[in-house]
Amino acid sequence: MLRETPSNIDTIVVGAGPGGLYTAIELYRQGHSVAVLESRDKLEPVGDFVGIGPSVTKQFEKWPGMMQTYRDSIYRPDLFLLAHDGKQLGGPFHLSEKSDYRPVPISRTTLVQFLYDYAISLGIPVLFSKKVATYGESDDGTRAFVVTESNERFEADLVVAADGIGTKATAITNGKEIKAFSSGQSVYRVTYPTALLKQNSFLSNIYTFGPGQPDYCEVYLSLKGTMIILVSPETTTWLFTHVDTGSAAQESWAKTLSVSDVMATLSETEVEWDRRCLEIIQLTPSGSITDYKLTFRDPNPEWTSKGGRIVKIGDAAHSFIPNSSNGATQAMEDGQSLAACLRLAGKQNISLATRIHTRLRFERTSCAQKNGFKNREKWATNSFDAIRQNPLMAVKSIGRWLSNHDPEQYVYDNWVACLNHLVSGSGFKNTNLPPGYEYEPWTMDELLASGVQDVDSGDWD
Repeated sequence: MLRETPSNIDTIVVGAGPGGLYTAIELYRQGHSVAVLESRDKLEPVGDFVGIGPSVTKQFEKWPGMMQTYRDSIYRPDLFLLAHDGKQLGGPFHLSEKSDYRPVPISRTTLVQFLYDYAISLGIPVLFSKKVATYGESDDGTRAFVVTESNERFEADLVVAADGIGTKATAITNGKEIKAFSSGQSVYRVTYPTALLKQNSFLSNIYTFGPGQPDYCEVYLSLKGTMIILVSPETTTWLFTHVDTGSAAQESWAKTLSVSDVMATLSETEVEWDRRCLEIIQLTPSGSITDYKLTFRDPNPEWTSKGGRIVKIGDAAHSFIPNSSNGATQAMEDGQSLAACLRLAGKQNISLATRIHTRLRFERTSCAQKNGFKNREKWATNSFDAIRQNPLMAVKSIGRWLSNHDPEQYVYDNWVACLNHLVSGSGFKNTNLPPGYEYEPWTMDELLASGVQDVDSGDWD
């Protein structure tokens, strides 16, 4: 890897998820020292698939060997939109690394593994069983530290909180813990070996594979639930997003359910579901269905501690609902931006670097969060005429303002203007938003009360 001159800035990244590992590698590439702390005792197969967009995958060209690893790992499905009863609404839409309207899916487990392997190959330490309980800054404001549940203390010039929506960093960046609340939806998530489909003659005749044949991605729409089926030769994943009837906003993968629980939820939608959906669910191994409550926090620009030595990225700073197709991408964009800001600022101006990073990134991530709710409304319907007339608009989950962005170059292009804005109060306007859109703060309550379609100015497509 072509690495920048060492900056003598030492950093700690808390969290070895996609955003944390990507950020660690970018910090290293930009000449900073980095170590990663992970709460689990090893890498675990948590989650099903994620989509990462061109704004972050093109950076793999700067990581020798990584672009080929990525291309060898992604799903390459033909995506079909269907009504809940199986009637086709649109497709096929072939997803590949060149897709600029919807991120190509990749197994989250595979993504984390190859990012971890790459970090290790660079000599980046990744320390497991380090669950951070406390974030803090030194009294003189020159260092940051974390303390783990086992009372180990780690110090650095900068600590990056990449440990998700439940991060303890919020206590120091916002002065208090900010509770998440339900987005109104919950999702069943399952992945199992495709070999199980051979036990079912109906499914084994539908999902067949030959040389050069694409993977399968089917999206079944209804007003009260969305079913996604993704089948590759190795794994079958299904997700069912449904109305959250629970009262608590849970933030873990802890709760598992039975097939009969899922069937009961499908019946509550009061519509008929295609046989493929029912059979895929029936094959699910016992104990493997997770009901994950989709929680959300309102956009909040307080990403850094008072001294600027602790900064949140990814879900720790800006949580996303799955409909955004952009949560992992934005976490990785954070990594590019932060690493570049530190390089330009230097060791003596770390606090300034994190402030500029936040100013450059917050409005963009807030718009990307809102875009997720726009996507959700497009799919929550039992009236399909509009989708049949323009299925690409229903499939499209990211606009060009998302896919064509270059987070690192954006830092270089806007550094001086943003610096002058923060230091002297001169005007500054971000240009990494939907073209023509004037940013306005928003809350989820306001969004749900007013609706999100056709109310915002600018080109979101």
